Amino acid sequence: MDSADFARWFRDSTPYISAHRNRTFVVMLGGDALASSNLVNTVHDLALLQVLGVRLVVVHGLADEPPRGDRELPDGAAMDAVVGAIGVARSRLEALFSTGVPSSPLRASRITLASGNLVTAKPAGVIDGVDRLRTGEVRRVHADEIRGLLDTGAIVLVPPIGYSTSGAAYVLPPEKLAAEVAAGVGADKLIVYDEIDRVNDVGDMTPQSLAEALAEGEFDPATEARLRALLEANAAGVPRCHLISYRADGALLQELFTAEGVGTQVSKEDYRAIRPATSADVAGIVELIRPLEEAGLLVRRPRDRLEAEIEHFTVAELDGIVVGCCALFPHGAGAVELACVATHPSHRFRVAGSTLGERLLSHAEATAGAGGHQRMFVLTTRAEDWFVERGFAPSSIDDLPVSRQVLYNYQRNSKVLIKELQGHG
Repeated sequence: MDSADFARWFRDSTPYISAHRNRTFVVMLGGDALASSNLVNTVHDLALLQVLGVRLVVVHGLADEPPRGDRELPDGAAMDAVVGAIGVARSRLEALFSTGVPSSPLRASRITLASGNLVTAKPAGVIDGVDRLRTGEVRRVHADEIRGLLDTGAIVLVPPIGYSTSGAAYVLPPEKLAAEVAAGVGADKLIVYDEIDRVNDVGDMTPQSLAEALAEGEFDPATEARLRALLEANAAGVPRCHLISYRADGALLQELFTAEGVGTQVSKEDYRAIRPATSADVAGIVELIRPLEEAGLLVRRPRDRLEAEIEHFTVAELDGIVVGCCALFPHGAGAVELACVATHPSHRFRVAGSTLGERLLSHAEATAGAGGHQRMFVLTTRAEDWFVERGFAPSSIDDLPVSRQVLYNYQRNSKVLIKELQGHG
């Protein structure tokens, strides 16, 4: 990465740094993630989050835990071995969070880990005719105690074991434990590490689309259990749940600090909101369209003109950042001009099958149709193919409303494209 690319990346990531500060994230590291050769980098990335002000709860699995399909049901005699494996996992994490690697974000910051009996368990009982022995379920997450530890600035470690009110120990599946903890503490995110990078190569999914993918596809038992945990957490009120790969160095940072991410995010709500612009959006619109104006793709608009015309603008917003905009200008006779279409370069990927530009266009067409307009026109110098692919037809200056013909800039020699809006009235 050269200096210009680094500067661009850092500027693009800055809003995410601000947005994540003082947020609570629950992260699950299963036994496979603990055994990964990339664990050192994963821990350093988690430490960096803590340094940046994220409140972290880490739910971990057993050291060298086998894949879910090969797990043996623990009985009382096996619990000593389970407790030992949990101790090994905790010791490994404590050592890594305490290491003094020169290039590590831990170099100048002391990372404190805190743990304890933060979950009360109950026996899972007999499921499908099989006695689950010492496998348990969460009876209660002691959320106040966890939040109190987070308030001290510590990273909270939650091991996959819980004790019943009678003092019996039960092994807790870490993915379900992580979902319960995330819901219990009111976490802003649940992040689960797995072997795969993405679910069906999709970056953003709704709970419904993930449920359909689980019903239609075949996943490794461990991956399937983790995906179901994301669904459970989301249904319980955790707004955004992520699956990322423990094999990819920097996956956590790319998922949290870039627009496109590298994992799969599950969320009920569309976090890329499209809404009418306000005067507070002018600065964001200026920054968005300035590179396009400098490249000659858009006609320059002075800031005072933008402020005067702001009621005509629509913006796409992500985490409080203006990442796209367009404007509609009525010209009488049922015609409306689509102008100033712009999206941030980092947000030109597909989400749920559509790009941000396509969503802005669809929103503009619906708005124009609701306003009684029968056709939309656009003037463009370099995006003719994009609009034609989306239903616009090449036209001539004579097809424009007279009020727009008199304003046509013959020096720019823009292409005229028109789309009929039947069905939008």
